[in-house]
Amino acid sequence: MSDQAEKNFDRILEGYHQEMIDNLCRLIRIKSVFGPEEAEAPFGRGPKEAFDFAMKLGREKGFECVNFDNYAGEINFGEGAEAAGVICHMDVVPEGEGWTYDPYGGQIADGNIYGRGAVDDKGCFIAAFYACLALKESGVPLKRQIKHIIGTNEELGYFPCIRYYKEHVEKMPVCGIVPDSWFPAAFAEKGILNYEFSKTFPTETCGKELPTLNSIHGGSAFNVVIPEAKAVFEGSKEQRAAIVKAAKETLPIDRIKAVETGNLLELYTVGKSAHASTPEIGVNAVSLMLQLLKKLDFFPQNVCHTLHALADSIGFDTDGSGLGVSFSDRTGPLTNNLGIFRLDGNSLYAGLNIRYPVTQNTKALEEQLAQAAERSGVFCEVTMRNPHFYVDPESSLVQTLVDIYQQMTGDLESQPVAHGGGSYARILENFIPFGPSIQGEELSFHKQDEHISCERLLQLSKIYARALYAMAR
Repeated sequence: MSDQAEKNFDRILEGYHQEMIDNLCRLIRIKSVFGPEEAEAPFGRGPKEAFDFAMKLGREKGFECVNFDNYAGEINFGEGAEAAGVICHMDVVPEGEGWTYDPYGGQIADGNIYGRGAVDDKGCFIAAFYACLALKESGVPLKRQIKHIIGTNEELGYFPCIRYYKEHVEKMPVCGIVPDSWFPAAFAEKGILNYEFSKTFPTETCGKELPTLNSIHGGSAFNVVIPEAKAVFEGSKEQRAAIVKAAKETLPIDRIKAVETGNLLELYTVGKSAHASTPEIGVNAVSLMLQLLKKLDFFPQNVCHTLHALADSIGFDTDGSGLGVSFSDRTGPLTNNLGIFRLDGNSLYAGLNIRYPVTQNTKALEEQLAQAAERSGVFCEVTMRNPHFYVDPESSLVQTLVDIYQQMTGDLESQPVAHGGGSYARILENFIPFGPSIQGEELSFHKQDEHISCERLLQLSKIYARALYAMAR
């Protein structure tokens, strides 16, 4: 790449820096969480509104925009028999509890842009979009067309929007990047399973000698560590006091909150959100609750016994050892995340997410999960399967991307990684996960106070401009 081309890209992007910041803030303010299907909105009103924002921005900047029935879109420029691509998604995970900043406020503080999607993946969309714009406005000669692909459903894990796109697009890119991962590049993503534990309990007569557990609620997405959980108990003053005492003795005082109303006790446990691919760095609020419940005896007794068993099998089991499914290879260890938990009356439901190494036998894994469920007295159903992604870390495209990253950052130590994230790369041939996260920094995907610095946003755009140019020239 010539020094003059690089200088032109950088000059154009620096001129757009404030506009990039402003548009990312606007995009964050769209709550694009998956919702019920509506007319012309297959994944809900929020993702459709964010998708419309992206396509409108593309048209305003003079790109050719192609809409695939609101499932996905292309923002294109250039000519060529082949195309190089970049792909981003407009949907976000639910915000959860515990934010300092409005999760949909698009606020700027101390040089950072805060909000759900600031990194995953709206910040990446903005960085990639302006990278494409820099190439377009620079007038550099390209042999391949550039396609910026926009998805509307990524966070649920199966990617129906991009599957639809692949069925209807006339010309797929021959190579591309996925800004939804780690630098300097990712050569593998673990396979993903969503599975559910459930049980319906027979009605049981509850006496007054023990408190009654009425409900537990926590979490809203399979791929997020649960940040807050709530349990409602009913009992005498003495029984409620004993539960609060046990909570204070079992859990850190800053992780619990108790509210009493009449003969009801609302007990809250406070965790720390994290991405399901790294559940060990979060604190699961339902796991805290299960740890407490294991210390208590309560009605209904059949519920009590089942929750005690689940405390052992899925409580703090972030590596699958409690379920008997732990495994590791060069792509890392299996991870297990409890993302949703509901107990209402006679009905129990738990939604969990496993990221498994690329060489693990999936049939055996599912059989082991069924056996673990049986030991805990619940029913298991696998509800989503997403096979792993793997590419040779020595491939020419990976090495090209690594070289670009090294030249832009001076980081010569970081190497291509394998991880548990689940990007669009796993269903697109010759697309490589490429940033935005830098090794050694705390990952803010799916966390409270998700943010990206204004300077990092510009740096990402400069890196992506060089990557796209390398693939298309």
